[in-house]
Amino acid sequence: MKFSYDFLQSFFEKKLLPTEELADLLMMHFFEVESVEKNGNDFVIDIDILPSRTADCFSHIGIAREISAITGMKHKEPTVKIKQGKEDISERIKVDVKGACNRYMLRAVKGVKIKESPEYIKNRLISCGLKPINNIVDITNYIMLETGQPLHAFDVKKIQGEKIIVRYAKKRERIVTLDEKKVDLEEDVLVIADESSPLGIAGIKGGVVPEIDKDTTEIYIESANFDSKTIRKGSQKTGIRTDASVRFEHGLPCEFAEIAMDRVVSLILENAGGEVMKGAVDYYPEKSRTEERKISVSIDKINSVLGVDIPLKKAEDTLRSLGFKIKREGKIFSATIPYFRPDVAIPEDLIEEVGRIYGYENIEPVPPKEVVIPQKESKTLKVKRTTRNILSGLGFFETYNYSFINQKKADFFNYENLTEMEKPVSLEFKYLRPSLIPNLLSNLSENEKNMADVKMFEVGKIFTNIKNKKGEKNSLGLVCSDGDFYKTKGEVDVLFKKISGKSVFYEKKEDESGFFKKGQLAKVLIEKEEAGFFGVASEKVKKEWKLKSNAVFGEFDLEKVINLYEEDKKYEQISKFPYSLFDVAVFVQEKTPYSEVLNKVKKTGGKYIKEVELFDVYQGEGVPENMKSFALRIYFQDKNKTLSSSKINELQKKVMTALDSVSEWKVRKK
Repeated sequence: MKFSYDFLQSFFEKKLLPTEELADLLMMHFFEVESVEKNGNDFVIDIDILPSRTADCFSHIGIAREISAITGMKHKEPTVKIKQGKEDISERIKVDVKGACNRYMLRAVKGVKIKESPEYIKNRLISCGLKPINNIVDITNYIMLETGQPLHAFDVKKIQGEKIIVRYAKKRERIVTLDEKKVDLEEDVLVIADESSPLGIAGIKGGVVPEIDKDTTEIYIESANFDSKTIRKGSQKTGIRTDASVRFEHGLPCEFAEIAMDRVVSLILENAGGEVMKGAVDYYPEKSRTEERKISVSIDKINSVLGVDIPLKKAEDTLRSLGFKIKREGKIFSATIPYFRPDVAIPEDLIEEVGRIYGYENIEPVPPKEVVIPQKESKTLKVKRTTRNILSGLGFFETYNYSFINQKKADFFNYENLTEMEKPVSLEFKYLRPSLIPNLLSNLSENEKNMADVKMFEVGKIFTNIKNKKGEKNSLGLVCSDGDFYKTKGEVDVLFKKISGKSVFYEKKEDESGFFKKGQLAKVLIEKEEAGFFGVASEKVKKEWKLKSNAVFGEFDLEKVINLYEEDKKYEQISKFPYSLFDVAVFVQEKTPYSEVLNKVKKTGGKYIKEVELFDVYQGEGVPENMKSFALRIYFQDKNKTLSSSKINELQKKVMTALDSVSEWKVRKK
């Protein structure tokens, strides 16, 4: 907002600091000064007033008060000189307020002479971006700049009837504004009207009908306080934004109306002559309800928060200079908040006022006296972060989905006991998701339209509802478009081995849902505890999600992985001695899990087993009925020496004998 340096100087007897120095001072203690520009013999200071301070600082007197507090220079309040006539205004005009108006004042002046304004008024208006019109209009604008309260003047002879009405516009009502623009009014736009038609758009723009011209001799002066929301909506709907509407939109104290009224009448009498009618019409229903606001704070609290030792007298004088009435008992201040500071509501607000006037640059930075220990990252966050890093390294892209599913997805997967939203934003967000898979399949379907190879994962919460006991847990979902079951198995293997450091096993899982291809669904076990599943999507799933590829998808319980996660990893020295490979195939019953075979091999080979890989599972020609073949690659190694040929042969025979010893197992002969 623009402020005139010359205007600000009028509030001080002593010479103000040069404009650049004053701007720097205001920036250090007040608000940011966006620019300083010369305008004739004046300077224009453009200050960025924050919304919390518009009530008192959208005015020159408000800025002068701040300068006074910062510099210690005493400022003077504008003078008011009014000599009233004998005729009472209440006998001439009435006010009828029908809504959206907190206070409405009218005063009347007879016998005014319309002429040019004094040079100082015109120059200050121009500096602030307003065009001089005539002495009456200019004075109302001038007092708005001075006090922050918008005002308006009407030509009495152009008003129909004996009543001023504050009301909403009627249907299809139109007004011609002072700049001769025709405006169609909607029914929720507030207007000022006489008994015949609108006189102006309340708080925004006056109408052309009652405008002040060279023949005007008698005027009504309006000083009001309108509802800020109503004015903002009216400004938006009419497309008109003025200095007055900006001030009303931010909200003004009702007390401003009377202060500005006295000042404008005094200045009109001084520059336009005439006689002011006795009294004022004043609609102010909330006057009896206004109460003084008081806040107490101690000097110890002020110094503790600011981290500096400000003398008691200095803090008290600072608050007084800003308009607070102070009563002190010992070290405790009781501050009465002035009407023009609605932003001050708690003790910390008073402390801030003392601090900014004292100068934050005067508060020396002090390092903390205690050692600040960073919070230790939780296991949950570590597992999530590690999971994201590993999968990203394996070529997966992370997705973020909403935590909801719709009815269609719930029905397809036969989900039961879902947590339903009481007021869903849309039907797409009807339930909290019990699984990550439905939304991941939707992601895959969309991405397949533009990409040939899609690999995605999501780490997020899923929601349970077991026996009406609602809960949530961390989950991991995967989806790939390549349809390669064993490739995905390898990626899952890498992921969980790196995270948990435990052995990862896989077992065939029977699919009763019809969501997976036959024989291509596996459950994942970590240290014999089931942690999730994955498999190749069935035609049923492909058709429902319109998938082009033989997708692989799965979901894993991250809570179990988190419980198995060990922060302190144990590392072993890599053996410098070579290992020996031994491939063996064994026939087992169709329902026998691989983990049983693996455990048998590890137990037999003991410390000489470095690693066991399952590289083939086969059923078909050459395999007995109701049986399957596991092909294993066993790595034998001694950490302390090279294994001899005889020892290797011994270990091979030992493993084969152990496998053959199990009922209904048979080592496959070459």
